[in-house]
Amino acid sequence: MSNILILDGAVGTQLEEYGLSLTLPVWSADANIKSPDIVTKIHKEYIRMGSDVITTNTFRSTPWTFRKAGYSNFKAQNYAKESFFRAIDCAREASNDQVQIAGAITSLEDCYQPDQYPGKTAAEDTYGQLLEWFYEGGIKIVLFETMGNVQELKIALNMASSSFFSVWVSLIMQNEENILDGTPLSDIVKLQQFKIVEYLLTNCNNTDITIRALKNIRSLWKGKIGAYPNLGIKELENSFHDLIDKSNFRSDMKAILDVNPNIIGACCGSKPEHINILKTLING
Repeated sequence: MSNILILDGAVGTQLEEYGLSLTLPVWSADANIKSPDIVTKIHKEYIRMGSDVITTNTFRSTPWTFRKAGYSNFKAQNYAKESFFRAIDCAREASNDQVQIAGAITSLEDCYQPDQYPGKTAAEDTYGQLLEWFYEGGIKIVLFETMGNVQELKIALNMASSSFFSVWVSLIMQNEENILDGTPLSDIVKLQQFKIVEYLLTNCNNTDITIRALKNIRSLWKGKIGAYPNLGIKELENSFHDLIDKSNFRSDMKAILDVNPNIIGACCGSKPEHINILKTLING
């Protein structure tokens, strides 16, 4: 299993461990501006525990998010850009030649509410801006993560189709057969836009759905696959205090490894110690 890449774990969970208060909609984006040393430290800890790939803390560093938080268009643009580029700096400062950096982009609205997709214009403006910033920042991998609306996913991939990025996509699932908006996974992998996708993953579902969904992905998708589940016992909740224990995490991740993924990690609720468990499992 030594050729399996290990992704990092949750950043938001760790920011809270360091005592930072994260409030929606901006969530973890403020930390890049106010506490970049902590963001860098979290990246370093994941690398020390075995991560081969770390993701930039850009999950909510978007003008759309800052406007939603009540900022004017001008301030939202400036704050988002500052948070975005500081996140890249934090990841780069923490990494080394053996570690890859993936630029994280997600849905414009709450990942658990695909019906809130704001439409083509908003998506094109936002994804176009973020991809331009990643290009300026020298990021070569873009990870569209926790994507649960097929229309939004199409826009994201269309915007990335003429870029130089290695494009990774991670889906959030309603069940093992459908993404969160109800679109069958079998239809997703047939999209014309999917020709540019290098890795297809699933993330932020609990381990039970993740295991079953990844098996389905393996049967439908001929490319590279992976998963990084959250550790919540309850499905599709923003509160991650009721988590599976380490024993169940270990057994569930073994089940994911049995599907022969190319990359594996952990999402909300996870800590560096969970990445260390993954490293141990992969090394036998």
